[in-house]
Amino acid sequence: MSYQVFARKYRPQVFEDIVAQEHVTRTVQNAVKNDRVGSGYLFCGPRGTGKTTTARILAKALNCVNGPTPNPCGTCAPCIEIATGTSLDVLEIDAASNTGVDDIRTLRENVRYLPTGGKKRIYIIDEVHRLSGAAFDALLKTLEEPPPHVIFIFATTEPLKVPETILSRTQRFDFKRVSAGDLVEHLRKVVQAENLDVDEAALQLLARKADGSVRDSLSLLDQVAAFAGNTITQQEVIEALGLVDRQTLFDFCDAIAARDSRQVLQLTSRIIEAGVDVADFVHELLEHFRILMVLAVDKESSDLLRLAKEELEAYSKQAENFSVGDLVRLMKIAADLNYDLKSGLDERLVLEMTGIKMAEMETTVRFQEILERLDQSPQETAGVGADLFGQSKKKSDGAALARPEPAEAGLAEPGPPVFSRGINLAQLKAGWETFLGFMRQKSQMLASQLAMAELRKVSDNEVLLVFGASGAASKQVVERPESFNLITTALREHFKVAVRVRFDIDSTKDNPPVESGKKNNTKMDIAKLIESSPRLRRLLEKVDGEIIGVRKVE
Repeated sequence: MSYQVFARKYRPQVFEDIVAQEHVTRTVQNAVKNDRVGSGYLFCGPRGTGKTTTARILAKALNCVNGPTPNPCGTCAPCIEIATGTSLDVLEIDAASNTGVDDIRTLRENVRYLPTGGKKRIYIIDEVHRLSGAAFDALLKTLEEPPPHVIFIFATTEPLKVPETILSRTQRFDFKRVSAGDLVEHLRKVVQAENLDVDEAALQLLARKADGSVRDSLSLLDQVAAFAGNTITQQEVIEALGLVDRQTLFDFCDAIAARDSRQVLQLTSRIIEAGVDVADFVHELLEHFRILMVLAVDKESSDLLRLAKEELEAYSKQAENFSVGDLVRLMKIAADLNYDLKSGLDERLVLEMTGIKMAEMETTVRFQEILERLDQSPQETAGVGADLFGQSKKKSDGAALARPEPAEAGLAEPGPPVFSRGINLAQLKAGWETFLGFMRQKSQMLASQLAMAELRKVSDNEVLLVFGASGAASKQVVERPESFNLITTALREHFKVAVRVRFDIDSTKDNPPVESGKKNNTKMDIAKLIESSPRLRRLLEKVDGEIIGVRKVE
């Protein structure tokens, strides 16, 4: 026997096997059981969700030798003939190739004939919206007053194109797009039946790629199984289907968050050279942005995403780099890219332009926040007008507002900034090494201290730097008024954005050890050394020095 593809092999044969359409199957089963079957049905919904399959099962329920029954046996002659498409009493018509009025007139003449072996003569017209206006008109009278032995079942993916005169003469059922979770469960049953070893990440990826279609999910699984054999991993799904690697999407979004146009261009080149379909990449990117948006709105909504724990952690971490407004704008830009790809322009050029546009996009600032800042007292907004409008804010007498001095040694900040743009953790991490080099020109000692801190968080342009458990001395040094102001000024100068800085200690972590580079040197924690030696600490502060290596003396 020739090979049978999964989509046909596992096509449902009873109502209970139809995936995630209980609202339809239950109603139809009750109609059969209570002898309330209508003369016309309209099944609407996305492709691959079970419209034609449900029509066939309904036909079996009506023509089964035990019928009408909500549970056709599937073994009698009428059931077998309907399942194999050879029944003379169940006629499937493709409206896409039978659109003319003559085809419908022929159908109208044939409805007069009684069933040959079953109880009902059933016409299943797929993609009914493709019929011409004249064909619909020819069908109206027969549909309104059909012979008692005739039932019409229409299926369509575009119900808005079906005339109201047809809609009013049929019972309409809307098939919903199947969720990724339901698709995963269905695929899991299939791989068990086929003795395939498919990891969970691969199943999740196949379900997402199927986009709500059961048939597409089975076809994709069939294709991947032919490529990978009996053991299928997420990476093999990516390779077999030519999909975008998940890490590439994370890298692309990191580059956007860091405003790194150069990295965006490099990633674009990698995507093009790998032969990835650009339209597929845009689709995956939109889905990636959607997940980030859901988490940015409410992290407690993660149950809507059905992500593995590791995936959820990675997405949650990246979501901190974007505001909800940023993500909405990025999704709009990506959606516009879909239209640009159809313009005939070079795909590489269009993708590069869009990527740079995303990377150069300014962070969203709510207009209400700007008004609130403007309503603050002059002392509160002193010295920060330039951050909002790009020029110094002046008093009415022309004198520039002065920035107040820190009120508390080491802990005061140089005024509450009004931001012309925001900065996020990704941007800081991308430019941190360069900043440390910039800082060394101002103070070797402070640069050395900052190098031992971890960039932990950025919220409303407030940067949180965290030292390890042994970093109390380092924290004390950087929080001194002159040090604190120098660091804050350097951050603003280097990153060209108004930021505040805050230091903290994480008692569960230690500062990273520094190696000297010589074979006979041992790893030592410089932060511990500085903390344990007040004389060394005072020396470093006095000469603005930096420890570049430690050698253990035997």
